[in-house]
Amino acid sequence: MSQRIEFQNAMVYDGSGAPPTTANVLVQDGRIERVGAASADAERVIDLDGDALAPGFVDMHAHSELRLFDHPGAPEKVTQGVTLEVLGQDGVSVAPVPEGTQEEWARRVQTLLGTREEWEWRTVEGYLDALAAAEPAVNCAYYAPHGNLRSLAVGFEDRPLDETELETVTEALETAVESGAFALSTGLIYPPSAYGRDDELEALGWVLANHDGFMVSHVWNESDRVVESIDRFVRLCERAGCQPHVSHLKVAGETNWGASTEILDVFDAAEERGVRVTFDQYPWTAGSTMLTAVLPPWARAGETEEMLERLHDPAARERIREDIETGESGDWENLAGAAGTWENILVTNTGSGQAEGETIAAVAAERGVRPVEAVCDLLVEEDLDVTMADFVMDDRDIERFLLDPRGTICTDGIFGGKPTRGRSARTRACSGATSESAGRSRSNWRCTRPLATPPTCSGSPTAGACGRGTSRTSWPSTPTRCGRT
Repeated sequence: MSQRIEFQNAMVYDGSGAPPTTANVLVQDGRIERVGAASADAERVIDLDGDALAPGFVDMHAHSELRLFDHPGAPEKVTQGVTLEVLGQDGVSVAPVPEGTQEEWARRVQTLLGTREEWEWRTVEGYLDALAAAEPAVNCAYYAPHGNLRSLAVGFEDRPLDETELETVTEALETAVESGAFALSTGLIYPPSAYGRDDELEALGWVLANHDGFMVSHVWNESDRVVESIDRFVRLCERAGCQPHVSHLKVAGETNWGASTEILDVFDAAEERGVRVTFDQYPWTAGSTMLTAVLPPWARAGETEEMLERLHDPAARERIREDIETGESGDWENLAGAAGTWENILVTNTGSGQAEGETIAAVAAERGVRPVEAVCDLLVEEDLDVTMADFVMDDRDIERFLLDPRGTICTDGIFGGKPTRGRSARTRACSGATSESAGRSRSNWRCTRPLATPPTCSGSPTAGACGRGTSRTSWPSTPTRCGRT
């Protein structure tokens, strides 16, 4: 039998944005029974003596899919008050996977998600069941990753889908949603999600619209074409009838700093047309991802062995260098160009441990080669298992986004890398952290009902979709004690 626990004399921040109030909070069976001034007949009383009490925080963009099997206690999250992690991000994750491709998918995501010796699942349902059996200390929500869905139809090919293939992918999304996936995530710079054409994404959006669902996107470009990319994504979702949510919203590249005002104008204009836009962000000036992301798209095409073969080829290396340095190879996200200098690209993790904590400029100088040669050499030597941090953002844009009520906080922690922005997944002081009321009466949490447009948590569609985010009577509750304010 569950205890009736009352938190007395708490300064309650209920997640709604309202000013804090002093109250007593009664919790039973993992749910909030009452919030008010009167005391209740509780079996256990905890006097907070004015300390802050809030619903547990939501990490709206997490990469803990595999880490939670080996570290189910999730200390890097629960010690910060995070009680819900949203997985399946950036269009590339661990489920679904076509038969016989687990090894290839494992190699593709190892830098982002870490490793697990055996993937005993192929479907979203199988993965969520395996995760539940691990009994993680945090609740988990999962997005259906577009790249994985696409690979069910055409593997890792870069081409439009025909009618039959598109039907395969849309049906796979339906299955994923019915199995507990919350939404669709896209990673439009990461193959194979990057190969999705607008008509394909729009068709998937129709599926989401039928479930009152939303699409989450790492958009095509976060630097020179960031405003254009976000507007394109918002309008694509508008045509499909689903809600757009922008992943880790940022403005990259010094020449683009200040574009946050234009982005918020895009959101305002969408709202005037009746389209609700939300986003998440991390509150620091460095991004972090796989080092392969600095390569032009053609260099990342195909399976892992094909990529490695190109990186061995001197002619391909020269073409990579020209594309990065001239920026004239077409419409692609040139992350090295946005960084401005190789001094702003930091190696955060390699499979062997070499070069960690060094900039690409320093690695190149030590080896006596050009920076692009150093990048290619590292990727070959480490079988592509290299992560980086790229220092490309400005505090003024970050703060402007932080002040917008449509946004939420995320860590975007990379567990194949070191804690530049990754393993410890810290969020520096932020007053507007997303929160949830997620019960620990279950070892794992998934949404098994249809997707729903969130009634609360303006920037957190996942949290609101199943009654997370505010301290309301009858809502699930894992409270976070924050100390005196």
